[in-house]
Amino acid sequence: MNEVEFCLKLEIDAPALAVWVEQGWLIPDKTGPEAQFRDADFARGRLILEMTRDMGVNEAGVDLVMELVDQLHSLRRTMRDLTAALCRQDEETQFKILRSVGRSE
Repeated sequence: MNEVEFCLKLEIDAPALAVWVEQGWLIPDKTGPEAQFRDADFARGRLILEMTRDMGVNEAGVDLVMELVDQLHSLRRTMRDLTAALCRQDEETQFKILRSVGRSE
């Protein structure tokens, strides 16, 4: 969706959206003639609205939460990649790896 559609869907104004993009809370796809927002951007926008409108979270708080959300998503991607790599191993290797998980040496 473009900027106008995004603002209408979230019921925000263009200056608010500009701040969110400037802060790095949203990163629209700018490969075409106009910025495009994905469903993930809409979900992030709803989270930002909930924090700022409903919970009274300030910009510093939103920065922190969005950073933590990004870290969580990155960790989930890493875990999926590790799980897929583990599944490609032979059974003996899988067993050795799984047995050693959580062991501190």
